[in-house]
Amino acid sequence: MHLQRQGGIYMHLVDVSNSYSRKIQKELAQSSTHFIKIYTLGGTRIVYKKNQQKEELVLSNKVRKVTDEEIDFTLSKLTNLTKQDVDITKARDLVEIIINDSSN
Repeated sequence: MHLQRQGGIYMHLVDVSNSYSRKIQKELAQSSTHFIKIYTLGGTRIVYKKNQQKEELVLSNKVRKVTDEEIDFTLSKLTNLTKQDVDITKARDLVEIIINDSSN
């Protein structure tokens, strides 16, 4: 759990991986991914995956656009990197962050 004041609001990162344990085990068995964690940040869900070539963070929110503050907070808490260190692709309700092995 991480709690931090960001831009006038408190952000609270909660590990909810246990709630998805069957899905996680299935994906670990069927892919090259060797690490998966799932977090919530309010209404935003964060899936953090690692394999030998890269790390991937996917932030999604079904109700609204994922904010830059959420991206910054997630990168800070889970990777100690900034937006300048990673490749970010934004869609309407989804943000994909790729961390190539050379970034960290």
